[in-house]
Amino acid sequence: MGLNLSLVSFFILVIAYLAVIEIFTVLFRLTGLREDKARFQAISCMTNSGFTTKESELILNSTARRHLARIMMVFGYLFAVTSVSILVNLFIRSSGDQFNGWTILYSLGFLVIIIVITRSKWIIGKFDRLVERLARNKSKGAFYNNVRILEMLHDKLIAEIFITCIPPEIDKKTLLEMNFRHTYKLNVLLIKRGNTIIDHVIATDQIKQGDRIFVYGPKDEIMNLFKDKI
Repeated sequence: MGLNLSLVSFFILVIAYLAVIEIFTVLFRLTGLREDKARFQAISCMTNSGFTTKESELILNSTARRHLARIMMVFGYLFAVTSVSILVNLFIRSSGDQFNGWTILYSLGFLVIIIVITRSKWIIGKFDRLVERLARNKSKGAFYNNVRILEMLHDKLIAEIFITCIPPEIDKKTLLEMNFRHTYKLNVLLIKRGNTIIDHVIATDQIKQGDRIFVYGPKDEIMNLFKDKI
């Protein structure tokens, strides 16, 4: 039973490892990262493999993301050391055992479970929604929009805002519909949406979740609208 126990332990660790990556992918996504970039950053941090300079800006420009990255790096290192230690001890103790039908059955069963879990959009979707709900309930504002001050001009400033939580008063509305410049006394200078840069912002444009926007206006107006303590 020793070899079978080793294999079961190994596959349980694999499932736990994948679950942790998925959890942090959701958390990174809550800070405004797109799904693909959130998963890339989670895997990079978990495996301690690092990321490119351009990609690292996504982490460095957000307090919440830096905090998550630190946790993942430490967790990934401890997880790897602990897992290797446990598995080496288990396999050493079971080194005299022979493969049998139960061993093959256990291996195939866990492989099927892993494939089903990683391929099922329904399971991943349910898991992601659960993590997101718990994170929002426990975070108490940790995933508010991140504001980075680029330049201060007397009582006004130019700021880069990472839209994590779209304010309800501007959600699904064009700049014209909400009379953005008059209502909030802010000018949208540029919108970066994924790999697309909108450098000529017009009245029919919208601010969407996941955008990086550059605005000019009073500090208090930015703080009140985007709910970030500058």
